[in-house]
Order: sequence, then C-alpha cells, then structure tokens
Amino acid sequence: MKSITTWQRQRAAILHQAFTALAEAVQSEAAPLVIGLKAIATRLDGTPLADGKHCLKATPGTLTRAWYKWDAAGRKATALLHEHSAPKHVNQVPPELAKEVQRLATVESGGRDIHQGGVEGAAIHKTLSKRWYSGESLPGVGSWQEFWAARNPSLSLPATIPDFPWCKKTIMRHTGATVLKRMGNVGRAAANKFLPSMERDYSKLRRCELYTLDDVRLDFVAIDEISGRVVELLAYILIEVSSRCIVAFLVKPVDAIKAADVDELLAHGLQADGYGVGVGYQSHIWFERGTVACSEAAQAVLEAFSDGAIKIHRTSMDGGVRWVGAAADKSSGHSAGKAVIESFNRNLHRRTLHLPGQRGNNFTNQPANLGMGERSAKDASKSDRRTGKSEAERLAQFKLTAMAMGADARIKLPFCTCTEAQRHVADAVKSHNTDRGHQMSGFHHVTECEIGPGVWKQVDQQGHPSNL
Repeated sequence: MKSITTWQRQRAAILHQAFTALAEAVQSEAAPLVIGLKAIATRLDGTPLADGKHCLKATPGTLTRAWYKWDAAGRKATALLHEHSAPKHVNQVPPELAKEVQRLATVESGGRDIHQGGVEGAAIHKTLSKRWYSGESLPGVGSWQEFWAARNPSLSLPATIPDFPWCKKTIMRHTGATVLKRMGNVGRAAANKFLPSMERDYSKLRRCELYTLDDVRLDFVAIDEISGRVVELLAYILIEVSSRCIVAFLVKPVDAIKAADVDELLAHGLQADGYGVGVGYQSHIWFERGTVACSEAAQAVLEAFSDGAIKIHRTSMDGGVRWVGAAADKSSGHSAGKAVIESFNRNLHRRTLHLPGQRGNNFTNQPANLGMGERSAKDASKSDRRTGKSEAERLAQFKLTAMAMGADARIKLPFCTCTEAQRHVADAVKSHNTDRGHQMSGFHHVTECEIGPGVWKQVDQQGHPSNL
C-alpha cells in the first residue's frame, strides 16, 4: 500500500518548483534542458529534508527521469511522489474496513452496468474518501480525528483534514473475488461462468442413454383450422443426445400443450425404430422445469415398470427471491445439455424461413403489418384492423362458414394452417435427421446393402433396408 510521508511531499514540492522555473527558461530559450537539469542537480543534491533523516538525491540521471515523468503527467507535483510500497505491517487495512469495501463492491447495480464489470475500486475509494472528509466514522477506522489521535497521541489535531490513508490500488485489492461481485451486482446467471463447472463429453454417451426435451416457439404464425384464428405455434422436441437425432415432436398453438401431450410424445419417442431404452444401462430423460414436463403419474409408471431402466430428471430453476424484502426475480428453467437441442431449434427456424407469416425472433423484429402482439395498443381489435392478421382470419372464417354450409370454398389463405405447419416441421426434422454434413455420432457412417442387381439401399439399426 502507498504511504506518503512528509519528507516525500517536501521532496516533490522542491522538485516541482525547480522544474517549473526550468520549464519557463527552456520555453524562452534562456537555457537548454540538459544544462538546466545539471544546474538543478548541483544546487539541490544532498539538501536535508524536514524529518532530519532524509536528504534529497538529485543526480542528473534521477532528475532527467523525474522531469519526463512530471512533464507527461501534466506538470503536476503529485507525479513526483514515490510509488514504492510501504512494509506490510504499516497502515494495513483493518478487517472491518475490508468487509465494508467488499460490501460496496457487491451491491446490486440495478441492471445499469451493461458490461457486468461490477463496481470499480476507484468508485469505492471515492465513496470512502467522501465519508472520511465529512467526518463520518468508518468501520474499523473511526473518524479522521479518532484515527489521527490513535496514530499520533502526542500531537494535536492538524488544521486541515489529512488525506484518506489508503490509495485506490489498496482498496481495489480488497473488493473480493470476481464471482462475488458478479453475483451481487448482476445475479447468479452472470456469476456462473466464474464458478467451478463440470464439462460434459457427449461422445462418451451410449445410444439411448440420454434424452432431453425442450419447447421452442416457431418464428411464423399459422391459421387454426378449427377456430379460424391466427395463432402462434410451439414445437415440443424430444432429442436423443448421443446421435442428436430428433426422435419425436409435436406442434400445437402456444399454451395448448399439456402434460398429457408430453406423456404421449414420450411414449411415442421411446417406441421409435432404433431407439427406446438402453440395453444393460439406464436411460436418463431430462426435462427443463421451465417448460411443460411429463406428469408425476407418468414418471412413476415409467420408472417403476421399467425396473429402473428409465430415470427422469427435472432441472432446477434460476430466479426467485434473492433476499427477504426484495422483489422476486422471474424464474426460468435451465436444462443440462440444453445446447444440443438449442442448436436444432436455430436450424429449425432457418429451415422454415420460406413459409409465410414470419414474425421474427422477438417483438421488435416482427413486420408491422402482421398485427401480432401489439403491446402498446389499448384496444387489440382496433390495432388489428387492416393488418395481415385480421385479413387472414376473415378469409379463414369465411372458408369455414362456407364449408359448414356445404359450399366448396377454394380460397388460398395467406398463412399456413396448423396442419401444414406441422408437415413443414416434419420435413425440417427429416432433413436434420438425414443430414450427413456434420460429425454427429453415427451420422458420418452410412451402411447399405444390395437388395437387387446394382440396387443399393440404406440399412437401419436392425439391419433391415430403410424406408428413407
């Protein structure tokens, strides 16, 4: 820690006065810089300082280095102070003050720190200095009067308030670990990458050893054939992690997927050709708690009647109440190994970009004429007038009415129907599962058999010719 003593201040003041006079002489060309520095060295070298223990060392080399440092710092006297550190036993930061520094470094930033760097040591030093000069009592230090009286019992209080005893670098060393600052300033999610973590190697997985499920909102809207309304769609995906193969999926309007649908999806996926339950080892199924998971009854049946061959996991939640009295954070689920399914979700959006009714990946990106989710509108019915949504719904409802009356209403709708959307998602899933342009497990080897003279066909997992 830097400890500035009286003799150091006197040395800086003497050199600052001499350098200021030399700068004026050099500017007026009355004396060259080198000759001026030698003259100052001859005049000041060995000058006794106020404490009676130190003398001013002013050799030409020392003065040359001090001159350029003083000039680069804007010709300020503070640039001439020594930068060496005092011994560790001198002027240590009290433990109580160190705790206060760490508390200030981990306070909540309220989302204002976009770089998530935490409160800087300079800002904490400035805060403590203000409290020091205002006469406030600091933890482990007391007021500046108490601090001075404890250090200098035989001297009276000075006429001016002494400087804060610790510099910025010293305060910064007591701000705590980065993980503590990120957790306090931003939250647990920002601190996760600074905490110990476990790295998963999916290349070691055996076939059907791990399944994971997640839902994804599709980036296009569709027309519900039953109601004639324009709806947002949600796809629920079951992926076999070792091969990255989509085993089963379902597509329904948002908020229409229930636990019973997930139970059926899981039952269908576990009976798919070439998949199912691991032989001789347990199959794990990961549900993200933030999405619709299978029912508790289905979980009990799967785990009990499989004799332990299936184990269902439900991930924890991010969010909740950080401390008593604070507002609860919005809870969200995080899935172990979620990246494998998020990668497919991104490709699913790319494979459906050609479909009409694209609404983008968030509210700000959607076309204005689509008329979906106008949050600022006070009356949704008014905001939907003359938009693509209202026109599509009117056409769809006219078609439904005509069909109900027995008329053949061959109207081309501007958006896909939910059934057509499901077929397009199925095509995207098939394209993903048959894609050979990656190194997923089992995808870069293709086994074929000759089913006729010169006729070759791909062989599935059981050794039978595939229908792909």
